[in-house]
Amino acid sequence: MRETELPEFPFIAADGSSDTARVARLRDEQPISRVLLSGEPVWLVTRYAEVNAVLVDTRFSLARAADPDVPKIGTFELPPGLILTADPPEHTRLRRLVAKVFTVRRIEQLRPRVQEVTDRLLDELAGMTPPVDLIEHFTAALPIEIICEMLGVPGADRPSFQDWAERILTVSGLPVEEVRGGWAELSGYIAELVDEKRRSPTDDLLSLLIAARDEGDRLSEEELVLFGLALLNAGHETTKNQLANSVAVLLTELPDQWRKLVEHPEVVGPVVDELLRHVALPAYEVTLPRVATAAVELGGVTIAEGDTVLISLSSANRDAAAFDSPDEFDPARVPNRHLAFGNGVHRCLGAQLAKIELETGLGELTRRFPRLRLADTELHWKTGGFIRALHELRVEW
Repeated sequence: MRETELPEFPFIAADGSSDTARVARLRDEQPISRVLLSGEPVWLVTRYAEVNAVLVDTRFSLARAADPDVPKIGTFELPPGLILTADPPEHTRLRRLVAKVFTVRRIEQLRPRVQEVTDRLLDELAGMTPPVDLIEHFTAALPIEIICEMLGVPGADRPSFQDWAERILTVSGLPVEEVRGGWAELSGYIAELVDEKRRSPTDDLLSLLIAARDEGDRLSEEELVLFGLALLNAGHETTKNQLANSVAVLLTELPDQWRKLVEHPEVVGPVVDELLRHVALPAYEVTLPRVATAAVELGGVTIAEGDTVLISLSSANRDAAAFDSPDEFDPARVPNRHLAFGNGVHRCLGAQLAKIELETGLGELTRRFPRLRLADTELHWKTGGFIRALHELRVEW
């Protein structure tokens, strides 16, 4: 097929959402295929084995994908120097600075605080007159409060983050200048917060990073600001939507699983893992583009040096070669090797924190509101964003 005849990606269904059926067909028929991204030919990888291979192979560079000549997913792009787009050894140096804060043992110590915040938010919810937007009052409020406490962000400033997050995670619908303006405003806010904490340090993650910058000279000032920015965004936007989307799927598609969770709260851990596999978070199937820094043989195909590669974690998580009956929801899968948190050196730094928030949030929601139901018969999904998100999730009980 000539390049001009390649299909344009993302694949969009008639309702403006991702055409997941088309991606699934490619996984079965042509798991490493050529598509056009912003008019340029790129590789789309959809099968578990090859997706995982790309994740763990450092020859697929996230840093190179930030180059201006590399095709982007609409207006979505991350600024260079961010830990999310850094390659080793820079990524290794950056990650090591916060790795001790994000160990399983240290994050487990946050579980009581997550429980406290959850209890308070659900107490407030119980006092409201339904219908109530669960996203505004719970699924967004929980993770943003926890990550802001970890970073030392003042509570009064938290409402501003929603607007910034909406803009910087846009794929279509906003001019690129407005998207970049969101990054600039958020970066400016973090820079001001760094100045304040430098004058009056406290016991939080941002102060720890400032010390690494000022005492050990292990961070540049720009890296320090970008670090705070990355942790703030990654620490709330993904969990907020994963929790909301999971509740929506349980109430609409899997009501029997909701009832089982009400009756057997002890299984919330495996249920959350299966929800992470089953409920796709990327709005258009793929994560950040990568660029091959050498020729790589992948699933019988040669990826040339300089080629751009897109990988679909959500497609990989539905691969029948990796999961029995992949379209069925089965919390009893053992082991459940889903790729929702990625793999390799870029595996999500906050995976354990996200799981604690999801387990606590979902577990307490089913315990406190066993008869929770949707107030609207139809869910309204946002279009044009990098993350699959609902406009609202109005519930009654």
